[in-house]
Amino acid sequence: MTTLCVQKMLLKHDESHKTQYLAAISASLTFYIFGAYQGWTAPSLIKLLSDEYPIPITQDEASVVATIGSAGDVVGGFVGAYLADLIGRKTCIMCIGIPQILSPIFVYFSDYSKYLLYIARIMGGIGEGSSIAIVGTYIAEIAVPKVRGVLGGSAIILICIGMLTTNVVGSYMSIKDTALLMAVFTIIFWICFMFMPESPYYYLMKNKDEKAKHSLKILRRKFDVEAEFDQLSIFVQKQMAERGTFRDLFCVPINRQILILVTLLRVFQFFTGYMALTSYIQLLIVQTTNLSPVFGSSLLIVTGIITMILALFYIDKTGRRTIFLVSMILCFCALISMAVFLSVRDYTTADLSSVSFMPLVFVIAYNIFYLGGLGIGVNIYIAEVYPSNIKAKGLAIASIVYAITLTTSTKLYQYTTDYIGASVPFYIFAGSTVGGIAYIYFVIPETKGKTLEMIQHELRKSRKAVESERFEHEMYPLNK
Repeated sequence: MTTLCVQKMLLKHDESHKTQYLAAISASLTFYIFGAYQGWTAPSLIKLLSDEYPIPITQDEASVVATIGSAGDVVGGFVGAYLADLIGRKTCIMCIGIPQILSPIFVYFSDYSKYLLYIARIMGGIGEGSSIAIVGTYIAEIAVPKVRGVLGGSAIILICIGMLTTNVVGSYMSIKDTALLMAVFTIIFWICFMFMPESPYYYLMKNKDEKAKHSLKILRRKFDVEAEFDQLSIFVQKQMAERGTFRDLFCVPINRQILILVTLLRVFQFFTGYMALTSYIQLLIVQTTNLSPVFGSSLLIVTGIITMILALFYIDKTGRRTIFLVSMILCFCALISMAVFLSVRDYTTADLSSVSFMPLVFVIAYNIFYLGGLGIGVNIYIAEVYPSNIKAKGLAIASIVYAITLTTSTKLYQYTTDYIGASVPFYIFAGSTVGGIAYIYFVIPETKGKTLEMIQHELRKSRKAVESERFEHEMYPLNK
């Protein structure tokens, strides 16, 4: 009853985007919690390895704490994808709060057993994977093209604000007190999001036309939505005529094309090293500079937040492909600079004590370049290119790819730093970034300013053109 009353208050006729902003930001509070979960490792790994934690933890066990959540990402991605089409986007997003509140509860009681830390991280990973699989879908489906990039970008900003929160709070509060604070965040999310409308796409998928119209009226803040409703109905019916199973991701040519497209984009995104540096940022600062790890890591996150806020002004004006390309090139410059600096420091007799702060400068530069392009844009892009009937399942696969690349890149960083040399992971990440630059330049199509229907139409049209050219080549090879 209360939800209906709030939705009636939102049903205005000013044709503004206010309700879309409210719905997207309240849904994105799961991303804030997911950012707090990610940021927890930076201050907490130092405490777990010290005498402050009552149970002895080895370096390898701390590494497991940092990466085991990826197993939860896989579970969360699949469960989220299944529930999104079964019970709806909104209800599924509400359910994300369950593992997100269980995670800090297990952390709170982890001084009884270090294995509770592993369970806590897996629970947080389930919430993380579900958020990636569903929240992007919800935002893409409720937003008009004009503000879709801004709303999707705001969700990524909330991840960084969540990281900043636990980075600062977790550095000065105990592990238990930080866990209690993280649990409060989930309660706030539930209170805010419970009043928001369901995606009209979902209602159309379930043949609930009147509810779809009502949702559109709330989201568009106008009473006459017949034209958009008719357009969406045709689009959804056409897509739902095709089966939307996990098997179709691999067997339907257009879906397979999109799956390969976004999988490689995600791999190149994370093999620039962002998640590895995020997990180990305070340890990295301690190992490479004389600065306070709390100050250095907080400065890193704050500059990232400012960068992404500024990015909101160009994300819907500049092409996604252009942003990715520029971001990759600048990330390469920062990574190779860091690698060369550490090589000179570790393998030569050069005195670099007067510029010992430079690693932090390189990492901050990298963070700005990454978050201003790849960080704010990739999740938006992935949600845009998948068709409605397969979107949740495609994003579930994206969660698996996210988990694998996160774990691999983080373990790669930890292993090469501990056993080979501090500069080695930066050379590897820089090399991977070169591959990413080539991939984006030659493969990634543009989606800026296009409706979801237009994006699907152009992808299908592009594939037909390729198949036609291949057929012509096979039939008339002498003409080529």
